[in-house]
Amino acid sequence: MTQITNIYADFRKIEELVARGLWVAVKFARGSCVSFTPKRVLEYAEFNDVIPVVLTLVKHILKQLSDEGYLQVDSSRSITRYRLCRDSKLWDLIKRSEGPEDVFKFLESVIQ
Repeated sequence: MTQITNIYADFRKIEELVARGLWVAVKFARGSCVSFTPKRVLEYAEFNDVIPVVLTLVKHILKQLSDEGYLQVDSSRSITRYRLCRDSKLWDLIKRSEGPEDVFKFLESVIQ
């Protein structure tokens, strides 16, 4: 339980998870778009101890990215999904990056 408590007590750790999840999703994408839920982002980051507060923080980050135009929101289903496509600045940054650290720096500059 300590690991989970520590993870949501430090917002930077959530940002790191999102950065890693987005990096994995895009780096290994076979097409020009990836679609995911907040839970799937955590799975890409290999974080399996998902609790509601962590999902809420991930949703907050993804919403800010979509508000800034880096992600598209697909709310046509019962669960909100996000899309990241090759026409996004974030997609290009991830494809050119060496690792999730670059994505984390980007998130820090965008997320408030």
